[in-house]
Amino acid sequence: MNTIDLLLLAVIGVSALLGLMRGFIGVLASLVAWLLAGWIAFRFGGEVAVAIAGDGQPGAGELFAGYGLSFLAVMVFVALVAWLVRKLVHAVGLSGVDRALGFAVGLVRGGFVACVIVLLMGFTRMPQDGSWRESRVVPVLMPGSQWLQGWLPHWAAGEVDLGTPGSHVSSPDNAPALPAPAGA
Repeated sequence: MNTIDLLLLAVIGVSALLGLMRGFIGVLASLVAWLLAGWIAFRFGGEVAVAIAGDGQPGAGELFAGYGLSFLAVMVFVALVAWLVRKLVHAVGLSGVDRALGFAVGLVRGGFVACVIVLLMGFTRMPQDGSWRESRVVPVLMPGSQWLQGWLPHWAAGEVDLGTPGSHVSSPDNAPALPAPAGA
């Protein structure tokens, strides 16, 4: 194992441990909070800014406050709901299941982030480096990175060179491929 392997495994491991610590409810609540808060802020932030301005003509400060307050209100609300649900789950005695599912989601999230890192390294000269070709982890993540590459615009996907990692590592030629993104 080389440095690239250790760094990618560290990303996956830290994500899995964070998932274990936060539990499934915490991980799910975080995802929902960010998505919902972003949507609410973009959808209603301008209206909140108009209400803050009072005269119907919000300035930059009122716009910033409107979007920020909308975002923050949703984050706080989802955090409170998640706290209540977490207390309920722990009272029922399902905290072990919550943590195990959180670990699993964290592991998947870490794998996804590691695939993104491998994809981003394809924009650099890293894939031509010897340590990249000798990596034992990059070949495992390569199908996910190639699948993600299919989601990039054509002009960006053409710039990605993922090289041939693990050329010395034997791997089955009939490994299952991930499905291509819709419309590719």
